[in-house]
Amino acid sequence: MNIKVFDISDKVVVNKIDNIQKNNILKIFAEITKETHLITNCYLDTSSSEHSKSPIYYFKEAPNKSEFDYKKIADDLMEAECKADGTRNSTIREGLLFIKSEDNCITIMKLEKLEVIDKDSYEIKSELGKEKDYFKVCIFKGDYNDIKIIDKNRTAAKYWYQKFLGLTRKRTADDNTQDVVNLISDDELFQNSIKDRENYNEIKRFAEYYLFDNKKFDKSDLFNELNSSGLIELKKEDELFSDKSKEIDSDFDISEKVLNKKYQRKIQTSDEITITTKNYLESIRDSQLNFDERNKKITVVIDDEYLQKVKEALEGV
Repeated sequence: MNIKVFDISDKVVVNKIDNIQKNNILKIFAEITKETHLITNCYLDTSSSEHSKSPIYYFKEAPNKSEFDYKKIADDLMEAECKADGTRNSTIREGLLFIKSEDNCITIMKLEKLEVIDKDSYEIKSELGKEKDYFKVCIFKGDYNDIKIIDKNRTAAKYWYQKFLGLTRKRTADDNTQDVVNLISDDELFQNSIKDRENYNEIKRFAEYYLFDNKKFDKSDLFNELNSSGLIELKKEDELFSDKSKEIDSDFDISEKVLNKKYQRKIQTSDEITITTKNYLESIRDSQLNFDERNKKITVVIDDEYLQKVKEALEGV
């Protein structure tokens, strides 16, 4: 097994390590790669003209791994973190690059908040998983179609997996949104211990409203918002999300098309009238649609921008 460390700032510096440091670094890898609910699934498109520039590709295809130059990976990361004029992108933080490899498998990790480890011994000083936006990981086990990425930092979000590693996300917004909608509907998004709670229906509805109110779905963000709401008091995502939810990416753009297909309702009130709502739950929550069972009435609120159109449509009635 090979372990390499590089300091990535305004230049690349190779850090020499001894066995004690190596063992401490292995503990960092073990701790961070436990974050199974923070993964985005990617692949290397070997049909693209640029695929051979990916560190994943030239590492795997290297004929002699014992003579492989790991600094080339560090140099590629440095280049990805710079602007077109060669100066460092100020939105991307400096840090340490750790590489672990064995046979055709390689894990590449960047640690950007160095306060969590001892800078000399690399010993862990505080809980690594507590803040998730200071480390980035790529896990490759020899299959170009199954590459795991962890990157929770929204600043220059694509540079790690796209610009540096040359990877493509496996799953589309539609794929992920459809799966999360199905998991919520089938009561399979959360752990059984969550489903057994008295307030489970509130937690489930909170997750649905989260989909309606956001452009992006993010497991960590939903986890934090549920904690902030007081509906749960948990420390880590794996206490909340089920094993089945690992099939969805840790974050993705929410497909409005999929949401509308799931939550659209046609409500027939008589032989003559049918009300169509794009999202019946959101309409009810936002008091756009009110049902009065006692008086057998549905009240529909007209938005200001549609008032004139409704007036014209019903003029002369």
